[in-house]
Formats: sequence, structure tokens, C-alpha cells
Amino acid sequence: MNKAVFDEVCVLWAEHMGLPFPDDLRGVDIYEQPVAYLDLCMAGPLTSYVGSQRGVLDADQLRAVKETARDLRVLLPRLRHREGRTYVARLVRIGELIVGDAQENSGRRK
Repeated sequence: MNKAVFDEVCVLWAEHMGLPFPDDLRGVDIYEQPVAYLDLCMAGPLTSYVGSQRGVLDADQLRAVKETARDLRVLLPRLRHREGRTYVARLVRIGELIVGDAQENSGRRK
């Protein structure tokens, strides 16, 4: 785990958890999945990641973060309201940080 990545994820996740779900994202879907559901799909793994104090996710959690961040990234260009766009962009950034760090760490172990 890269400590700088872990720290950034912790800060971003704390910001995210302190915000209500944006009204402009209610009823918005990507691939027939509501954004609210995708937010929830990230919440479990991210809570585990931060709570581990070591930035640890199992393979299933990492896959969920990767796939959800990918789907949310596709949605970003469609979002016109700043609040919803910022909310989704933060989730995408968190996902990218975690996945990038996991890939870098797996490359070091080889």
C-alpha cells in the first residue's frame, strides 16, 4: 500500500460520507443501474479499505471498485449539474487511486 494514496482516499471518502446524495442524481441510471446503487456498491469496499487502516481489499472488493468506477466514469460526460458531477467524479477518483495502487503493488510482488 502506498501511504500517500491511502491518505488521499481517506480524505476523499470522509468528504464523500459527509455529503447528502445529490438531488440531480436521483433517477439517473447507467447501464440500467441507478447511480444511488453504484454509490452503495462503492461504499462497502471503501469502508473496508479505510477501516482496515492498511488499505486492504480482497479480490472481490477490488473488482467491485474497479467495475463501479469504470461505469461511473462513463456517466460523467452526461452529468450537467455541478453537484452531481463533483459527487460522481470523487467516487471515480477514489476508485482510480485504489485500483492504481493495487496494480502497482501486484507488479512489485512479481
